[in-house]
Amino acid sequence: MRYHTTAFETGTHSPRFNNHALKCMACAILVTVCTAALSGCSGGGGGSGGDGGSTGNAGSADNSTPATTQFAVTVTAAPDFASGATSVINVETPRMAQNNLRPTISDLAVDCDGRNFYRIERFQGDNVTKFDVTAPEQVIYQFSTQDPADTAPSNPYQMVFVNSTKAYLLRYGSTRAWIVNPAAQSEAAFKIGELDLSAYADADGVPEMAAGVVVNGRLFIVMQRFEFFQTLQTAYVAVFDTASDQEIDTGKGTSNLKGIPLLVKNPLTMEYLADNDRIYVQATGKFPFGSSPAEYTGGIEAINPLDFSTQLVVDDGDANDQPFGQILNMALVTPTQGYFIGSTAFQTNSLYRFNPSSGEVLSDVNGPVAIAGLFDANLTSLAVDRNAKLWVGNGDLFAPGMVVIDTADDSIEEALIGTDLNPVETCFCES
Repeated sequence: MRYHTTAFETGTHSPRFNNHALKCMACAILVTVCTAALSGCSGGGGGSGGDGGSTGNAGSADNSTPATTQFAVTVTAAPDFASGATSVINVETPRMAQNNLRPTISDLAVDCDGRNFYRIERFQGDNVTKFDVTAPEQVIYQFSTQDPADTAPSNPYQMVFVNSTKAYLLRYGSTRAWIVNPAAQSEAAFKIGELDLSAYADADGVPEMAAGVVVNGRLFIVMQRFEFFQTLQTAYVAVFDTASDQEIDTGKGTSNLKGIPLLVKNPLTMEYLADNDRIYVQATGKFPFGSSPAEYTGGIEAINPLDFSTQLVVDDGDANDQPFGQILNMALVTPTQGYFIGSTAFQTNSLYRFNPSSGEVLSDVNGPVAIAGLFDANLTSLAVDRNAKLWVGNGDLFAPGMVVIDTADDSIEEALIGTDLNPVETCFCES
């Protein structure tokens, strides 16, 4: 694709949204402990309700309702991808981290809902583990994501929440997403149904469901539709009614597919921006692998959740002109302010700001401008907390951790919150 910017109109609806999960197909892009600060929090509260970093409003306390405490939950991976763990960090200052919690494999994702977070062990881990953020080392449950009939790893990618007793578990290695009860007291009660996405499967037998959001009673699932690691097919978004769990015919598909075809390829994350009622899909195109060069078929595409129309907002360029390289991740703050990670080579990534409504990328006479001096580093993830602070994962051999940026002026508020291992993905819990 060629680089350009596109205007996009705004709407007025404002339902709840979920964020995304970062993943890489060809290669896994992949301090002080303060236990008292975490265990001293109590009470109920609403969380991000989704993957990545959902923005939220900091509630005002009164005499009867104590203020909630927000925590960043980050899954991490060793530089050699031999192991992984979890870090939990106070969102408010002083920001203190508990690191190396429940060591495990490195292929991890995490989703938050209220005071609970769900750590997903992906390929050949194939399970979901539930934790309470105030006791992040204590396993509430660990349930398999394998069906008895599965002949290959289910490779779970994300839990997309409807409410505390219903969520959708996206299984990258299967044609069927699970409907699950996050509050289940037993493994037998965890899976309560499934969604059939086999119509979107291609020559390799699976549609590669990668991310999802729930908007106004509808579930949107984006599928990469790779054929043996090749971006040969059109990526699609399937839409389901969350009350009936029946697929909705959007009228946009071809070849008897009911979903929404996308312009971009290799979609990795989805995020709903309530302030302009748009779903944004971030896609990377084809990663370079061996002698095969990168394909600039990614970008950021917007979906109108009412009429299912789409529009390319940010284009990653083409083989001759890539102003910021391939787009690896995205986080949204307002209809006019968002951020993405651009990558020019493996672990050579920079942070850019863009306008989600117009597609304009902050630039000067030399081209796109890297934000906060974060240029040519191993930037791994993005998430926005309830105070509109941007949390940037920075993988570093000697000083890995989170950088916190004040989005009011793009200044660095916290240069490094150490996580011991490289950050992979972050979501937010409240207690």
